[in-house]
Amino acid sequence: MPACYYRLLYAFAASVSLLLAGCTATRQTQPDAIAAELPQAKQEVSTDDSGMDTESTIWTILGLAKKPSHQQWGPQTGPDVSPEVWQAVLDTLGFIGMDSVDPQSGLAVTNWYTPKGKPDERMRITAFVKARALRSDSITVSIERQTRSPTGQWADGTVAEKTVEDLENNILQRAREVHIARLRLDQ
Repeated sequence: MPACYYRLLYAFAASVSLLLAGCTATRQTQPDAIAAELPQAKQEVSTDDSGMDTESTIWTILGLAKKPSHQQWGPQTGPDVSPEVWQAVLDTLGFIGMDSVDPQSGLAVTNWYTPKGKPDERMRITAFVKARALRSDSITVSIERQTRSPTGQWADGTVAEKTVEDLENNILQRAREVHIARLRLDQ
């Protein structure tokens, strides 16, 4: 075999080793972005009887293609419900306790909640995720407020519009954090 073929073989071996070295380098992330903690589901990798990963291809081994991710993060939602906003609703309102949750339709209703130090007042929050996009109009929050009269009967009260807006903004801020964390997991 001519010597030029041996040179091509050495060049190919060197390029493959450089490619593999580049694929194993660590990736730097931006320190200014806030990452949220996401609930982790068990990641299943398809293996055969000998324990070998059967989903890897030559392209994923060489780093030329991404390995398909089977990792689930958060709840499964309906086609018109943003998973990030839904997770943010659960995280933000989770301290109250949920009366009804439907991730397929995007509706979450809390139990009646009595604020600390106000035993004659209670509130119930309803959140409705209306879109898959992460925008300010993709969620609607309503708060029911009741006060107890001296006779013990509950009567409906009013809630300041700013309170509803602040709660929506808190949910959207949490959704942004969940979105950033999901992007970091996908890298």
